[in-house]
Parts: sequence; C-alpha cells; structure tokens
Amino acid sequence: MGRSNRRRRGGRPLPRAGGGLPPSLREPAVTEVRYAGQVWGVRQVRPNETGRVYVCPGCSGEVGADTAHTVVWPLASMQTVENRRHWHGVCWAARDRRRPHGSFA
Repeated sequence: MGRSNRRRRGGRPLPRAGGGLPPSLREPAVTEVRYAGQVWGVRQVRPNETGRVYVCPGCSGEVGADTAHTVVWPLASMQTVENRRHWHGVCWAARDRRRPHGSFA
C-alpha cells in the first residue's frame, strides 16, 4: 500500500525539510576546516544571478556566481569581505594536492 503525504485531520503535520523555513530564510551551513596552518570557515554557495565572476585560487580559473562553488575565509583574523576566496568545489577538494595561486591569504 502506498504512503500518503497529505496531512490527516487532527493529526500532527508532516516534518518539512529545513525546519519549515522558506529557502530565503535558511542560514547556509558554515564548517570549520584546518588548512595551511589556519582555521577556515567554509560554506557551499548555490548558483545565483548576480553576474559576478571570481578567480579560483586553486586553478586561477573563473568562478561564476551562476555556478555552485565554495567560499572560504580565515576565522582567526582578516574576517572582512575582501578576504573571502571563491573556489571551484573540485579545486577545494583537491587543495592538499595543489598549491593555491594568486593572492591566497
């Protein structure tokens, strides 16, 4: 017999993903990662339509805001917007096998 996803009369509501908050109000998850002798805040970013283009420190290639990518910043110091780095997800995963290019703090 199939499962009904509809709310039953007098029953409790079904749980919703994200705690019932709309996507615009959910906070993106920030994780702490040790890398290059520092502790970094890491957050996955979903595609958006801002039109911005960033330079990935892992490969020196362009990271468009319209693609999913990883944002990394030092947690101990320099926590300003200018010190965030936008990485391709693949480049961030391979950060131990290749040295960062450009102005990586």
